[in-house]
Amino acid sequence: MSYIGKTPTVGNFIKLDAITTSSTNSYTLQHNSVNFSPESALHMMVSLNGVIQAPNTSYTVSGSTITFLPSSGTLSSSDSIDLNYVLG
Repeated sequence: MSYIGKTPTVGNFIKLDAITTSSTNSYTLQHNSVNFSPESALHMMVSLNGVIQAPNTSYTVSGSTITFLPSSGTLSSSDSIDLNYVLG
């Protein structure tokens, strides 16, 4: 079957490297220590402090940078990004 644009990837599930939080909201996404750029925030499953986050509402992705938009203002080193998967 032909597609307009990029051919969809099926079953390409990637667990990204762990992210250590600090007093910022932007972090670099990496897979095996290499910067990784997902298709969009909608292709990700992210958990912050044990709560699954809503793409484009709780976080955005631009290139290999994920930016969290917490209601508290800024993440701290006590926050935990528990789950960080890309769904192909």
